[in-house]
Parts: sequence; C-alpha cells; structure tokens
Amino acid sequence: MFFRTGNTHPQVKREETSLIKVPTMTPTGTPTPTVSPFPTVTPTPTIVLSPTPYPVIIVSKDLEELFSKYSSEYSVDKELLKRIANCESSLNPNAVTKNYAGLFQFAEPIWIQTRNLMGRNPDTGLRLSAEESIRTAAYLINQGHLELWPNCGK
Repeated sequence: MFFRTGNTHPQVKREETSLIKVPTMTPTGTPTPTVSPFPTVTPTPTIVLSPTPYPVIIVSKDLEELFSKYSSEYSVDKELLKRIANCESSLNPNAVTKNYAGLFQFAEPIWIQTRNLMGRNPDTGLRLSAEESIRTAAYLINQGHLELWPNCGK
C-alpha cells in the first residue's frame, strides 16, 4: 500500500512529495512479501517427442520385391506393409486362422468386395498368393482402410 506525503492542496505551497511503503499484514500477522518490479522469468521446459523407431523387418528377396513393387504402385509405406504382414501372419503367405487367410489375414467378404473394386479375380483362394495379398493390402491402405488391421496397422 502506498501513501503520498506532502501538501496536495492547490492553493498551498507544495512540499516535496515522497512515497512511503507500508507493509500489509496478513491475518496471521506476517508481512506479505513484496513484489519485485523486475520479475524473474523461468522458461518452461520444452518436451521434444521423437518418433518410436520400428524394427527393420527382413524378408526374402522375392517378398521384398513384391513389397517394393506394390508399395510404389499404390504410394504406401513399404515398411508399414511389412509390419502388418509380420504382425498378422508372421510373413507366412499360407497362414490360415479361422475365417482369415494369407499374409494380411483377409476375411472372405472383404477379399471378394475389394478384389471386385480393383477389377481383379475375387477367388478367395488367391488370399494365399503373396503377390495378390500384398497388392490387395496396398490398395486398401491407399484407399484409407488401415482400420482393417486395428492391432497391426499402427
């Protein structure tokens, strides 16, 4: 709290004015700390997130060529295709689990629908063809259907 001392009446000769600082008391009787006219600024630390590195998936030369070919043709990440196939089937083109088959574990209805959209043979036996499975997965990812692999498409 500040009080001005001195004469402030307009008709009376003015005396020199000064500021007196009176400490304010808190209910406990301790003086309130004063505030510096030049506060110290402490910068907030910046958190830098770095991408999580994915392991490099090594595949046979034949599979590598197919992953490269169809990732390029459909403009999708080759490593993403390999990660999904590795997660879904351990890169086994002949993997069959219940109603799912192939590298990408396609269900029959999705396979038939997608292959028809692609103008390709919808024979469900082709799910076991590495080339056709990679081609179909690349097409689906290109079309924005990564949700078909909710656990492996991350």
